[in-house]
Formats: sequence, C-alpha cells, structure tokens
Amino acid sequence: MRKKHTSRWASLLGWLGVIPFIAAAIGSYSPDPMLMQFSAELGARYGVSIAIFLGAIHWGMSIDYPQQSTKWRLIWSILPSLAGVIIMLMPATASLGYVIALLGLCWLVDFLMASMGLLPSWYMRLRHGLTLVAILSLGLIMFRLSGF
Repeated sequence: MRKKHTSRWASLLGWLGVIPFIAAAIGSYSPDPMLMQFSAELGARYGVSIAIFLGAIHWGMSIDYPQQSTKWRLIWSILPSLAGVIIMLMPATASLGYVIALLGLCWLVDFLMASMGLLPSWYMRLRHGLTLVAILSLGLIMFRLSGF
C-alpha cells in the first residue's frame, strides 16, 4: 500500500511541477518582448533546477540503498549540478538547447538505471511524460524566440 500511495503523490506533485514549463511556453508567445524574455528565463532556469533535482535523486537513492550505490551513480548525481552552473552563466535564450539536452540526458540515465532495476517502475513511467512536457515546452520557447 505504501508504494502505491507514494507513487500517487509523486505523480500529482510531478504533474504540478510541469506547470512552470507550460506557463513559460505560453508566455513566450506573447507579443510583449519583456514577457517573451521572462518566459525564456523561467523555462531555462526552472529546467536547470529540475535537472539538478533529477541528479540529486541518485545521491538520495545511494544513501537510502547503499547496496545499490556505486561510485558512478554518485558521480552522476552531481553532474547535472555542475552542468547547471555552467548553463546558468549563459543568457537564457542561448541556454535553452543545453537545458533540453541536459533534461534528455537525465532521462536517458534514469532509463538505463531503471532497466537495471535501480529505480522503481512507477518512477520511470512518470518520468516519460514529465520529461516530454518539459522538453516540448522548452522547444516551443526556442521556436518562438527564433522568430516564429
């Protein structure tokens, strides 16, 4: 019962967590240049914070399940943070592609970890949809900023 309860809360909170991505994508289609810029900032910066969170999950899993911990899992857990620092130094409009790539890489690593049984199955099912919405939203912002 506990796992089902946990995955329900994670699902609810995860889907609430994509609201900033969706809001940023919608806002980027405003005729107001300041709102367009704000939307790019929101999408890029929020995307970096999510990537950092996704890496940190592996640090937490290593603490909670030390028998499944490896040096590579711990190393991976900090890489999104390190990449995020570099991305945050870029202008938002220039960083959107890197944020998309980082979120995609986080998904790929999680997919591989899940295939090895190192993540719960409900987590990966949730990640598919959340990552898709995040990447599509950021892609829409990039498309809008390119002049369309």
